[in-house]
Amino acid sequence: MFDRRSFLASLAALGSISPAWAQSVRRIIVGLPPGGATDAIARQVASNMRLPDGSSTIVENRAGAGGRIGVVAVKSAPADGATLLVSPASVLTIFPHVYTKVGYDPVRDLQPITTLCEVPYSISVGPVVPASVRTLKDFAAWGRSNKDKSFFGCPGEGTTPHFVGWMFGRAAGFDYRQVAYKGGGPAVLDVIGGQIASSINVISEVLQHAKAGKVRVLAVSSAQRLPQLPDVPTMTEAGFPTLEAAEWFGLFAPAGTPASVVAQLHQSVVEAIARPELGKFLADAGLFPKTTSPEGLAALLRNDLDRWGPVAKSTGFRIDE
Repeated sequence: MFDRRSFLASLAALGSISPAWAQSVRRIIVGLPPGGATDAIARQVASNMRLPDGSSTIVENRAGAGGRIGVVAVKSAPADGATLLVSPASVLTIFPHVYTKVGYDPVRDLQPITTLCEVPYSISVGPVVPASVRTLKDFAAWGRSNKDKSFFGCPGEGTTPHFVGWMFGRAAGFDYRQVAYKGGGPAVLDVIGGQIASSINVISEVLQHAKAGKVRVLAVSSAQRLPQLPDVPTMTEAGFPTLEAAEWFGLFAPAGTPASVVAQLHQSVVEAIARPELGKFLADAGLFPKTTSPEGLAALLRNDLDRWGPVAKSTGFRIDE
């Protein structure tokens, strides 16, 4: 990790990148399969990056273990800026509290570069839940009276939606039980099909279904209402301020990457995120562009690790692998 002074000094000397780094083809490692949000974000960033040497950036999927394999691959790579990681927050901020053998320390093993975008979570219901249920408090009351139906789908055990659901059930005073799916998309489809009452997802997974009237979004976890769903309240407005949260996606290099290289990558990616075509892609997908300094991402990483640790411990949920 380097401090703000060295980062600013590096910006003034962007031309002093080592020839070995400048001549290499950069790889962005994604620890999840092609076709998902993380993969799509990484590919958009790779195609929009512009570096002074004109070199290209490719995306390589190292899928497995919920994203952990990708993190381990980057932490083990040479710290020369040629191998990067795009990862959702949960892989770095929740998994270390859940898996007994996670295989990495995100603070020690990675060098933050910038966040790329973020997306809030939502609690959505389908035809299992009566149309009269319009708010989270309505839903909690319904859940207390329908214990055999008060389940929510989430994209896997130990994910942020899993813990958001646990927090909601605890705050609302009912037994809100999770059903783990292999991804958020299948959970939403089961809500639409009436196989399960509700699901907790990133909003990008339900946005089009909500606009089509196939699901009812009861609340979103962002600080403000979303322009795409202006009538849907935030969790705070709905009476559950502790549920305010977002899944962010960040760009990282191996720990020990030179400050001048980090500065060059940071500038290139921030410029890419600001391009209208990339902004439109993110907006259409229900994602919100957000960039930070390396120090800002480091602070966000530490804060979220501190936030989710006690939550994971309170649930008693652990995975022995």
